[in-house]
Amino acid sequence: MKNYLLVALLIVCTFLAGCSKGNENVDSELPVEQSPENEVKQDEEEQNNQMEESLDKSLLQNISSVENVQTVEDLAELSPGSLTSEFTVEEETSMWAKTEVPSELRPVFLSEMKEVVKHTEDPAMIVKALNYYLGGAQYKELVDPLITYHPSFTEPLMPEPYEMNEEGERTKHPAKALILLDASSSMLLYADGRLKMDTAKSAVKSFATAIGQKSEVSLYAYGHKGTQSASDITLSCGTIEEVYPLGEFKEKEFNSVLDNVKASGWTPLAEAIKQAGIDHKDTTEDLTVYIVSDGAETCGGDPIAEAKAFAQGKTGRHVNVIGFQVDKDAESQLKAVAEAGNGTYMAANSLEEMTAGISKIWLPSDLDLVGLVYAKPIGWPKTTALTTVSGYANKAKKAIKVENNRLIGAAKLLKDEALVSDSQQEELITFINDQKDAYQKLIDDLEEEKRKLVEDEVDRIVKKIDDYQARMKELKKQNAK
Repeated sequence: MKNYLLVALLIVCTFLAGCSKGNENVDSELPVEQSPENEVKQDEEEQNNQMEESLDKSLLQNISSVENVQTVEDLAELSPGSLTSEFTVEEETSMWAKTEVPSELRPVFLSEMKEVVKHTEDPAMIVKALNYYLGGAQYKELVDPLITYHPSFTEPLMPEPYEMNEEGERTKHPAKALILLDASSSMLLYADGRLKMDTAKSAVKSFATAIGQKSEVSLYAYGHKGTQSASDITLSCGTIEEVYPLGEFKEKEFNSVLDNVKASGWTPLAEAIKQAGIDHKDTTEDLTVYIVSDGAETCGGDPIAEAKAFAQGKTGRHVNVIGFQVDKDAESQLKAVAEAGNGTYMAANSLEEMTAGISKIWLPSDLDLVGLVYAKPIGWPKTTALTTVSGYANKAKKAIKVENNRLIGAAKLLKDEALVSDSQQEELITFINDQKDAYQKLIDDLEEEKRKLVEDEVDRIVKKIDDYQARMKELKKQNAK
């Protein structure tokens, strides 16, 4: 019986041992459950790694975004360094700026640069970082004045000749002036030892030269065809010609055409006024007819009615008449023509009166012309303008130099702190100096451009004055004939 119990006990123990071993194997294949504390710790580490990676990426993006300067406008828009943005113009243009990172910026600068050099050894990228932290703060304020500079010389006052009426009041030059020259046979008579026609031509030349400075000019001839014979009345009274078409006054061409007009026939004054109105009916600008005549209408027309129709056709139209050595009847008619034409009548008995009657012209005195030399922006005005340009340029170049010193100081500081090697420092300084040279060239080129602008503006005004003086002297000479 005892043997049976012993055997049974052995069998049970063996069974229990096998079960224990089996359970041990099963447990070793199952994952170990983690405690809540371990899970929190792992999440924090992962978040920190992600945050660090994000910060690194953001830092490199910010540094990479530093602008590449290609033009002087780019330089003016250059963002200030994140650590130097509060620097004043005086600090940025101080000639005593040292080759160093300002002491108050060094701790934070080094802290930031330690992160930069962890992620890049590229000298170009490191220089971008230096600019990102320590770049010039006042480029816009210093460069914009040079970009926008334009010399503001006083424009000389050079009044053009102008017409005056009998009362000595200034009258406005019309936009367009139509000169109607009587070339009838009566103009072949002599007055003061000269043909009346020659006297009239001389006066018209002087007048056209003066009024042609401001107005377009036209020349009509009437009475210049046929003869005073009754057989030629149709030809003479029906021929009105615009021998110098309305346009810019060209003295040589005008005088040549005028010289070829010959006095010969009848006096179609009414038809001449009518034809001038028809030819220029579409003109909307001020239009004045200047009639130079020595007699009344002889072709049966009504010059008073035609003058009235001309003046009332549109605003800004006038008919002025110069009566040259006319009798009372002719003068009465010519005065009525001028009145109907909303114009003026002037009588003349000589070349001097004829010239004055056509247009009493104001001309500057010789003293006025000589005094214009003081209106030329030479000497002090020019020197002041050039000095202003140089002042703007020098301020900008000082700022470039201050920035260059600061960046070179930063490269040396990185070397002293073992953040870059000797060779890296040399590369950084090369990049920094190349940047300075490129910036300074932009300013040098702009300075030269602005200096040329000053020179060109001086030359323009000087030429304008010289041309005016020459033109006025010639007009005075013409008016004295």
